[in-house]
Amino acid sequence: MKRTIERAKIPLLFAGIVIVILTLFFYRGKYSNTLAKGDRVYGGVFSYSLPEPLISLFPLETNSLSELRIISQLFDPLVKQSDSKGTIQNYLAKDIRFSNDGKRVKIKLKRGVLFHEDDCFRAGSSRELTAEDVAFTFSFACSKNPLNQSGSLLMGKIQGSESFYNKGLLPEKSTVDGIRIINDYELEIHLTKPYNNFKQLLSHPSLGILSKSSWTYYGKQLSNHPVGSGPFYINSTSSTEIQLAKNKDYWMQDNFGNQLPYLDEVHVLTNTKLSQEYPLFSKEKVDLLFDLPANELEKAFGTLTDAKKGKNLLHRVHIQKASKIHYLAWNLKAKPFDNPLVRKAFQFALDKNRICNDILSGDGQVINRGFIPSCAYYSNPHLGIIDQDIIRARTYLKEAGYDEKHPFPPVSFLVNAQKGSNADLWCQEVCRQLKSGLGIRIEVEYVGTKERDKRIKNGMAQLWKAGWVGDYPDAESYLRLFFQSPGTNTFGNNFYNTRFNRLYLNSISTSDMRQKIRYQQACEEIITNENAILPIFSEDFFVLINLRVRGFEMNPSGIIDFSQIYLKSVVN
Repeated sequence: MKRTIERAKIPLLFAGIVIVILTLFFYRGKYSNTLAKGDRVYGGVFSYSLPEPLISLFPLETNSLSELRIISQLFDPLVKQSDSKGTIQNYLAKDIRFSNDGKRVKIKLKRGVLFHEDDCFRAGSSRELTAEDVAFTFSFACSKNPLNQSGSLLMGKIQGSESFYNKGLLPEKSTVDGIRIINDYELEIHLTKPYNNFKQLLSHPSLGILSKSSWTYYGKQLSNHPVGSGPFYINSTSSTEIQLAKNKDYWMQDNFGNQLPYLDEVHVLTNTKLSQEYPLFSKEKVDLLFDLPANELEKAFGTLTDAKKGKNLLHRVHIQKASKIHYLAWNLKAKPFDNPLVRKAFQFALDKNRICNDILSGDGQVINRGFIPSCAYYSNPHLGIIDQDIIRARTYLKEAGYDEKHPFPPVSFLVNAQKGSNADLWCQEVCRQLKSGLGIRIEVEYVGTKERDKRIKNGMAQLWKAGWVGDYPDAESYLRLFFQSPGTNTFGNNFYNTRFNRLYLNSISTSDMRQKIRYQQACEEIITNENAILPIFSEDFFVLINLRVRGFEMNPSGIIDFSQIYLKSVVN
């Protein structure tokens, strides 16, 4: 009897071993590292942190770089900036051709591109991305839908786009007249003019292609449930973390023929405090830090003593040439900043060199000539240099009607930053300098980005901290901030100038590239002379990366292609 019981245990034991092996195989299949061609590696989890919450992952709703970095992993555009130089290459588009007059754009799509698996694709319906999805996306970008906050990209450029907007047509039911679907993989776009920047515009991450079926199914809830064709999809979300998982049906391969992406998952920690970021990195809880302040280098790198003891985390630093500008913006239609003399007084009151050198420890480059950073494709030597001149600033303020008998009113200053952060420090220094030089009291109000933008849009903001990154390699990506139709206020600055609008339109429609630069320079001169904004400094993208992270590359707009990143163990 005893022998019989022992024999019965053998198949049970065998079954248990099989279950354990299968479980381990499944787990390792999901998370293990596997070699690929070109010494690449599949598998692993890549993590990074953000100091703020994410508001929306709907491409057309946001201009936040933090959100667009995630959106670009979920949605693919037709064309893309492919490297650190901003080279434009076809992506979802197999071919893009312009007619001889430049007013017709024929787009051929790649076949076999699938949207993420999702309930919105009912049984029997196709997940394949087609010309209908592209037409829907571009029509949505010309609609009155509240989720469309990126209308300036295509509005007025495609024939019938303004009529589509004014009539309040719905993109799920109608298509902009200038967008013609030829077949499932081809469409033609008729432009109002031969725009020289149209292909660059299509690289904007806000124009990642949407699934028409997903909008029909989810409607406005799509902002919380994004369905794209990108290398990753949303696996889970919480108030402190977003987890992206590998899209196993992704259409793209690397130069070695490896199926992308390499990573199993990307974890984004949100709402992290500044005091948490460096310990998270040093303990390898996150793989990179964005925008590391120079005065925090020792915390992240460790001391020389630590290095001698081998305690430093192996890392590298990635620096991308400056395309990010930081500036003060004001309500140009409300007192006191409706007065150009007041704006000039503020301009000459600030010592930007002190802000960059002393407060930011050399992190930023002073903007004292125009506001567009000089780069390979643009510079403007015609503009004069503006340095601090307190006497001149006080003169302008007096000419504006403010003196001891008529003191300048207190100003509310909206700052969307954590206290103690670099952004907070330079804003506090601005307040100190204005108080010291002009006797103006600035009251800082700390708000979230969503609250700040709401108050700007409602005209309830006086002065606020702002920033902008060139979305694509063209000075136009900065100038479009100021192109407004009468009565509109897309970016909150309330700037409207008919001469600027005319020169701006000339700059994007001329076929002469030298003339284009001259038009852009003239546009920048108008913005500078009108003091439409008060530029403070430009900043390089400064990223600290764990050495195990390979394949990392950032384009000039600060967007990263996570599909190319892979993880490789490092022996310290």
